[in-house]
Amino acid sequence: MTIKFNAPWHQLKHAWVGASYQPNFYSTIKNSYIRDSLQKIAQETEEDYLNLINVLTQFSIKVERPAINPDLTILDYVNDIGRLDYVSANSFTLLPRPPMQPRDSMLIVGNTMLEANKELHWFDPLIQKLNLDINSIVRNTHKDFDAPLVTVIGNHLIVDCREHHWLGNYIQRLCPDRKVIPAMIGGHNDAVFCPVAPGLIVSTYHHSNYSDTFPGWEVKYIENQSWDAIPDWRKFKHSNSLKWWVPDDDNNPEFEKFVDTWLSHWLGYVEETVFDVNMLQINPTTILVNNYNKELFAWFASKNIQPIIVL
Repeated sequence: MTIKFNAPWHQLKHAWVGASYQPNFYSTIKNSYIRDSLQKIAQETEEDYLNLINVLTQFSIKVERPAINPDLTILDYVNDIGRLDYVSANSFTLLPRPPMQPRDSMLIVGNTMLEANKELHWFDPLIQKLNLDINSIVRNTHKDFDAPLVTVIGNHLIVDCREHHWLGNYIQRLCPDRKVIPAMIGGHNDAVFCPVAPGLIVSTYHHSNYSDTFPGWEVKYIENQSWDAIPDWRKFKHSNSLKWWVPDDDNNPEFEKFVDTWLSHWLGYVEETVFDVNMLQINPTTILVNNYNKELFAWFASKNIQPIIVL
């Protein structure tokens, strides 16, 4: 089998859809309020994945998913005193990040799959099923990075070097036949801009100058979206650093407050507030989005692009 990716608007034929922890993962939490809220989020997250898969299969796209050990529970990642910490979880997120976003771990340039970080291990069984030529897979022997820092547009690679100054040179060595164009945006670029067709970009105001990366392209800006739309949540999240709960303890007012403020209404909050430019184009005229935006939908219509809402 061969793989090929040169631009996001080309026909999608094969997709990997992520997976998160199932409700059983949280079953060992004693506090029923926290446990039930997390299990509800897990259940609804899986429903969202299944909805996405349903849409993709309607367009004859082959879908595969990574597997998570169903016997895992949150108690597998606590330390000797029963608390989640960075050491016991071996992750800056306190729990190992489940394989929710395959795009974060791998970068496909032409006929080559590049490993971005060690989280690609979740997808090793799927990679083996592809039966690719050994030269089609490049394992990362340098430093970890997130694949959304690189945007593939034909023979050009837009590489965000703001947080990883070495990344442009590293990608250029791996892809000598491509032209690397450095950018200084910061963070995952697919949450900042989305090239939806040759010469057309949808962008938040997080970045406002594309003269170096996409000279002459038309940019459609949408205001107050993505992370800018949920500043209170971001502030609350960071204020809880080093305060996360003891799963085996019923009494945890700090995390109860977090659950009460955000988790019980989380999906509705985002659905009503955020239009994320992190969209998935499945062919030259069809793009999957997570919400309705009147102004942007009108712009899509003027460009003969059909948005499909996937919640």
